[in-house]
Amino acid sequence: MEAIAALRDLIAQDRLSHAWLLLGGTAEMRRKAAEDVAAALMCDAEKERPCGVCPQCRKLRKGIHPDLITLLRNPEKREITVDQVRTLRQEAWVLPNEAKRKVFLIPEADTLNVSAQNALLKVLEEPPATAAFLLLGENPGAFLPTVRSRCVTLNLAPGAEEVSDSPVAAALCEAWLKGDALAFVTAAFPCEKYEREKFDTLLEDMVLAAALRARAARGEGRRRALLLTEKLDKLKEMRKVYVSPGHCLGWLLSTMEN
Repeated sequence: MEAIAALRDLIAQDRLSHAWLLLGGTAEMRRKAAEDVAAALMCDAEKERPCGVCPQCRKLRKGIHPDLITLLRNPEKREITVDQVRTLRQEAWVLPNEAKRKVFLIPEADTLNVSAQNALLKVLEEPPATAAFLLLGENPGAFLPTVRSRCVTLNLAPGAEEVSDSPVAAALCEAWLKGDALAFVTAAFPCEKYEREKFDTLLEDMVLAAALRARAARGEGRRRALLLTEKLDKLKEMRKVYVSPGHCLGWLLSTMEN
């Protein structure tokens, strides 16, 4: 599946976001994708993560790692409650026991009620540097737009054509790859007013969309898609000193023909 292949490309290139929404497919597909992301985020190796042999990878494989924390729905309830999420949020600010990150896995995230999602949003917007979040679910419509906007979405449904459900990210990528400056400016215009976290998530969505296109393309198309991922990496570095969304997109536009 192209989506899984694109995800593994991003893992190999160390281009992983702190928050993922893994949707569609079977429960086994979602679980396997989550395991791949968690292992890559927690692995001790300096490159080619996950290595499969370091203490973090071995404990993850055995299901005994103390820094992989799973939030399960109470079987007596239909929803994951706000109190459960508040406990998770507090735990996220406690330093990891062994790995460089704690990874919080929510296998039935589409059962989070509205209050629970709003509570989760607070930590997704301003996450600790040592925490990452993997939300799994079958029903995309169950998630609040604000939660979805803070996560990079991976669509595991068979035949899905897009990795990210962000139409803005897809439009920006397509315009850049085609060298269509007018289409790029049109898609970029509303992004100039994005708040910090929303724009940073948009960049992550674009990286994922570009990676998928690189997997599917050949020749010049593949070269352009790989070049776009390099430009997006530079933008993410620029954002560390808070270059505005408008300046970031203007710079990306200027590189369209390069």
